[in-house]
Amino acid sequence: MPTPEFFNRFCLFGALALLFNASVFAEERAVPTTYSSWLDAVNVPYAWNLGFTGHNAVVGIIDDSVDMDHPFYGSQIDRRLAYNTGVLYNEPVFKEFLPTLPEQSPNDTSAVWERATVLYNGASKEAISDNDCHGTSVTGCIAAYDSATNTYGSAYNATLVPIRIDFACQNFNAEIAPGIPYREFDLGEALVYRNDVIDIKNNSYGRAMGYIGSGSDLNLDEINDARLNNTLLLFSSGNERDGHFFSDSKDSSKKVYTAHPYTITVAATGKNNTTDYTAHAEFSDYGSCVFICAPGVGIQTSDREDIKTGNVFTYDCQFVADSEYQGFAVGNVLDEFNGTSASCPVATGVIALAIGAYRDTYPGQVCDARYIKHLLVRTSTKIDTEATKSPVAWTRNAAGISFSPSYGFGQINAGGLIDAILTPEAVLDGWANSVTEQSIATINWATTEVSPDEKLIYRSSLKEMNYTDDAVYSTRYSSSENGILAAAAENQTGTEAYVTLSEIQPLAASPSQLVYTQTQTITEDTFLNAGIEKQNLEEVVVTLTITGNDEERGFDARYLEITLDHDGCESILAFPDKKSFYHYLDTLTWSFSSNAFWGEDPTGDWTLNVYNVGGDTPFTVSDVYSTFYMGDLRYIDANAMPEPATWVMLLLGAAGVMYWRKK
Repeated sequence: MPTPEFFNRFCLFGALALLFNASVFAEERAVPTTYSSWLDAVNVPYAWNLGFTGHNAVVGIIDDSVDMDHPFYGSQIDRRLAYNTGVLYNEPVFKEFLPTLPEQSPNDTSAVWERATVLYNGASKEAISDNDCHGTSVTGCIAAYDSATNTYGSAYNATLVPIRIDFACQNFNAEIAPGIPYREFDLGEALVYRNDVIDIKNNSYGRAMGYIGSGSDLNLDEINDARLNNTLLLFSSGNERDGHFFSDSKDSSKKVYTAHPYTITVAATGKNNTTDYTAHAEFSDYGSCVFICAPGVGIQTSDREDIKTGNVFTYDCQFVADSEYQGFAVGNVLDEFNGTSASCPVATGVIALAIGAYRDTYPGQVCDARYIKHLLVRTSTKIDTEATKSPVAWTRNAAGISFSPSYGFGQINAGGLIDAILTPEAVLDGWANSVTEQSIATINWATTEVSPDEKLIYRSSLKEMNYTDDAVYSTRYSSSENGILAAAAENQTGTEAYVTLSEIQPLAASPSQLVYTQTQTITEDTFLNAGIEKQNLEEVVVTLTITGNDEERGFDARYLEITLDHDGCESILAFPDKKSFYHYLDTLTWSFSSNAFWGEDPTGDWTLNVYNVGGDTPFTVSDVYSTFYMGDLRYIDANAMPEPATWVMLLLGAAGVMYWRKK
């Protein structure tokens, strides 16, 4: 006679079969057999062929406009949940200057396509929407499906929820009187929006300069809201690595959201900026906060479809007349989408596959966001393993886990994620479907007091910006062809030279100085006396304050280097960047996060070093705190599976869901 355990497993596999068949029947989409190479690089077809295509996951896209009717993914959008948090074009200020624009619903995230008559100083001008296509391309990386052009996202059956915010590019390219609003990076509303139903939110944007925190950035309640609702927040690491914008934020730990321990920062692969995904893309930012990487070069995806009113946009979102159109296809496809803006949604789609697989495998159980992060740590693919130079080289910690500031824990692997969910006893050395409750311990390095409370302070006091949009130039040149720029040799990297209007910024000749060093010994009693459960490490965060000693200039943040060492594993929390433009601050209070110590026992000696790497502006260090986030995978046995009566209810519910989706 079959045992209860056998009957439970029989019901489980029967439920999976019915759910899979119902899903395929409802979608009527064949599994692609011809697709772009980036899909193979992250092993997505393996998941597709097992029946996991994102059908059981809800993905939010926080971005600029998303074409709600795009043929590549329009059927996957939940129009009741789509939300425009940005400025609506039918607001009074737009109606005054742009009277021909159509009305726009708060649930419509599409760009306003048509030409607009602009009334300015009593005169009429013709204008067209400038750019506003980024979100459409990002969405295609997640969920495009078009067999005619072999354009597919990694989770083409996921439910999509576009959440529109305003970027600066959403103004019109005509002279419009001051006062036309946009709320760039006002993200609080978007980050908390419907976290009760959205599983994962993609964020492919970010500032180009480090240590900037203002407005909602300092109120991180929105990130905590996502955490409490188990909504994963993925952020692109940024594209400043190759000198773009002359920025010092090529280190993602200097940016608020990417540095937060409750987000997942995604870097880009594309060796030499090609579709060889065995090393980092030249533009991809790095840092101790990077969690994973994914392909970010040559990603074929959806373009804004602008044929409705006769306007046509090429793949780079620039307007051309119909007769001049030279694009890949009329408004439907970007033949090449590059950047961490692409790698982030690629990873988002892969995680959507994993969430769907989890819900099929463990009906009725919560897919904890931290559980997904633990699986990413253990299943991502190590690439470029022979690299020896920082910030690319891999470091193996005391727990045997390898980390690289350029790749995080490796390139995301859809097949590895799915296998870890379906056969955890083989991949994870035991049955695991969740994680333990997280322990958090904050230690004051001055007093050694331990608190269960977090101390996350992202705040900077900007002394002076010392640059404008037209005052800094980055130009590629051949020294034999342009003798003038040969004077930029001190700031030259390869064929890249950096010049400012005022002067070429020389590299400082001062020697590096160790400004602060301290070793903190953590014991079992450190946690026991504070009433905090000690577990293995997840993220580690160091919060400190840097104060400039020069009353006029403050200190130049470019020269700041911070390292943290534990059990022989060193993590660079802040990389110096002497070749970016100067960045003077009076005071900086910042929280630097590191993933390098994941899985280690937190006890032992921790050494923090802060250097002034050649800068001529001295500073002091104070108010040092470290915060340990701790937790482990939780192992369960088959007897914890739901009872047969529960499977009956789940099947009835699944049938209702499939019927509703078809309607």
